[in-house]
Amino acid sequence: MPPIFITYPQVAQAIQGVHTPWLVVLSCLVALVSVYSAMAVGERVHSARWQHRRRAWWLAGGTMMGLGIWSMHFTGMLAYRLPFPAHHGLWLTLASLLPAVVAGLIAVAAMARRGLSTTRKIIAGCLLGLGIATMHYTGMAAMEAPASMRFAPIPLLLSLVISLPFGIASIYSFHASRHLPRVQGIRLGSLLAAVFAALAICSMHYSAMMAVYFLPDPGWQATTPMAHHGSLLATAVAVLSFLFAVATLITVLVDRRLQDSAMRMQVSRRQLVDVIESMHDGVVLLDQRARMIMCNHAFETLTGVPHTDLQGHSMLKLNTLLRLDQHRSQVLRSLRENGAWIGDVEVRHRQGRRFPARLSINRVRADEDGSGHFVATLSDTSAHHDAQQHIRYQAYHDGLTTLPNRSSLQERIHALQLASDISGRHIMLLLVDIDNFKGINDALGQATGDRLLKALAARLRPWARQANDLARLSSNEFALLYDGLSVSPENAMGQAREKARSVLESLNGDYSLAGERHSCRVSGGYLLFRGGDLGVSELLKRAGLALLESKSEAAQRPCAFEASMVERLNARLRLERQLKDAVVGEQLRQYLQPQVDHQGTITGAEVLLRWEHPELGLVSPSAFISLAEDTGQIIELGNWVLRKTCELLADWQHDPHRSAWTLSVNVSAREFQRADFVTGVERALTDTGAPASQLTLELTESLMLGEAYPVIDTLTHLRTLGVRFAIDDFGTGYSSLAYLKRLPLDSLKIDVAFVRDLTDDPTAAPIAQTIIALAQTLQLGVIAEGVETVEQQKRLLELGCRSFQGYLYSKPLPLHQFLALSSRRRLPVGGSAMPLLQG
Repeated sequence: MPPIFITYPQVAQAIQGVHTPWLVVLSCLVALVSVYSAMAVGERVHSARWQHRRRAWWLAGGTMMGLGIWSMHFTGMLAYRLPFPAHHGLWLTLASLLPAVVAGLIAVAAMARRGLSTTRKIIAGCLLGLGIATMHYTGMAAMEAPASMRFAPIPLLLSLVISLPFGIASIYSFHASRHLPRVQGIRLGSLLAAVFAALAICSMHYSAMMAVYFLPDPGWQATTPMAHHGSLLATAVAVLSFLFAVATLITVLVDRRLQDSAMRMQVSRRQLVDVIESMHDGVVLLDQRARMIMCNHAFETLTGVPHTDLQGHSMLKLNTLLRLDQHRSQVLRSLRENGAWIGDVEVRHRQGRRFPARLSINRVRADEDGSGHFVATLSDTSAHHDAQQHIRYQAYHDGLTTLPNRSSLQERIHALQLASDISGRHIMLLLVDIDNFKGINDALGQATGDRLLKALAARLRPWARQANDLARLSSNEFALLYDGLSVSPENAMGQAREKARSVLESLNGDYSLAGERHSCRVSGGYLLFRGGDLGVSELLKRAGLALLESKSEAAQRPCAFEASMVERLNARLRLERQLKDAVVGEQLRQYLQPQVDHQGTITGAEVLLRWEHPELGLVSPSAFISLAEDTGQIIELGNWVLRKTCELLADWQHDPHRSAWTLSVNVSAREFQRADFVTGVERALTDTGAPASQLTLELTESLMLGEAYPVIDTLTHLRTLGVRFAIDDFGTGYSSLAYLKRLPLDSLKIDVAFVRDLTDDPTAAPIAQTIIALAQTLQLGVIAEGVETVEQQKRLLELGCRSFQGYLYSKPLPLHQFLALSSRRRLPVGGSAMPLLQG
């Protein structure tokens, strides 16, 4: 075996070659690109999902790294220039590729495995370095030249030592720098590991070449190195290796992009599935034949059927779940023309529950042949349906009594009209109303009033054949329909009369409200109709006129509609319009009825209102006062009377005979309850200069039945101005004595009903005496109104009353007649002066 190492004496005879610089750079670049490409391939080994793909990427990466190592060595050898010709044996040169590939496979396997221990990293790095050295020296052995090859021991050992740490560094840095980001598609961690691997290859090669010496054979002749031929070959090998590495890198990048895209698609698909699964609406994917491919959990919950039982079935044929049979043709046509359909269906749950739902079907992707997939969404609309039903119920029902309301009644009347057009039978419309409901509400409270309305509705319900035959129209007005009456108008009217009478009899009487019994009076008016000749509004209007007639009669008996009621209504409306012009047209007149003491001396008067109509003459107060109350015109009339009264009081202050007289003015509940009532009285007194102490406001007992504090507050404010107060028609209401004691009153007026019956009814005198005694106890004055006979006056005097008012002394007179009458000392009674009663 020839010697391997060179001896010191041989060094002087030995020859060392030189390197072409640009080929050295090219060899290092080939090493770097090849190793980086191999490492990129190694990344694919880990990310590949299938075993065969991981094995393929591992083989490709290891081979790529081996070719890079071998190409770098071959390019470096061709860059080495000697003064004699040198060749490389083909088989041994090819054999040198094997250790390079094995080293590459080991390195790629080590890089692809996550969580590799430090020991295994070091072993893999050492094997990489040893593989590089083995490849290098095997390639050196393939050289054929007219010289023997010798190695310097120290550089040889150094070349072996250098390759190991760089190999370890390349493996270790690859794992340690995985977290580094990509920059322009280049992974910095792989680049760093590739640099260390390239340093291992290049440093080992060129340090080993420094250890090589050549001892020429005897008789050799120096020749010019075949630089051109070697350069071309080296360039060709380097370029081919470089292109192969670049092609491999491009393949890796494309695969990575495809893999990332596939992963993103997979993530998107998973996210989409998660989103669909989290939806409250049922979602179904259908094929081009509307067969179910998949559905989410919400659809299973809505239908009660698992997806395994639904797969492969056409949604259009699932009539046991979705009632689509009546929509089938419409669905198919809409999908064919528009690619979408939406509509309401009924879902039948497997457990038997049914509920409304909205089904939407849309084409989501069309293929080249025009077919495609569809997605269907199923939304439970029970809540919306219930809300709509609730809204409709509220729109057509009364919230307090739960009865149908006016809108519902109108629809029912219209439906009955259409039916009676065919049958020819009559229909009765009965309206009932609680008499004096406002007074009951004010006296007993709104809660009691509501309970009364509910109790009345409960009594009416049995009379209704169907639920929508009964309705609440307004606060205390109810309507009842009764159809199927006789074809004959006379017989039908008799049936209606009897039915209305029976209904009213059941309604009138006592009601138990919150443990107490309260009497209730109900009035009713009815109308008989047939067919649709009259509109619903006109029917209600005519029934309302009959109800008004019944209330005016106050007999608690039903009143049938008559044509004359329309004329009376029109007359009332005309009177209402004319009353609006009465104040402006100076048609109102001030009448006064004197109030006298027990000696017949005038102490004041009550101011009364009269209307002097230009066509009708003097209109009775009973004809227009109630009308003014109903329409609200009583406010304007009251203001007029109050101002005229204050003007008269101010004028009398200049007359010594009348300056001490008082004037009384009636105040309606509607006037008194206005927020600006106190301000209006104060303004009238201030503007006219009238003395407030001589103005008496007469209030009704019904006004005292409301809230105590507002009444007391208003009276107290007016009392501070000096205004006096009297309760008119005392004894006809329900005044509480404790309540009366708290009010700043000045006098009580005995109602005319008790005065009129003094001489005929034995119970009238005790009542009058009680009122007089009550007034004396409360230190109030008392006035008897409606005194018409001397006997009544004498009886009142016996009972202790000292103030009177009535036709016995004078009827209400116009102002000028009253002034003429009041000029007398005493008023005449029956043609002679009243006797002076002492004590």
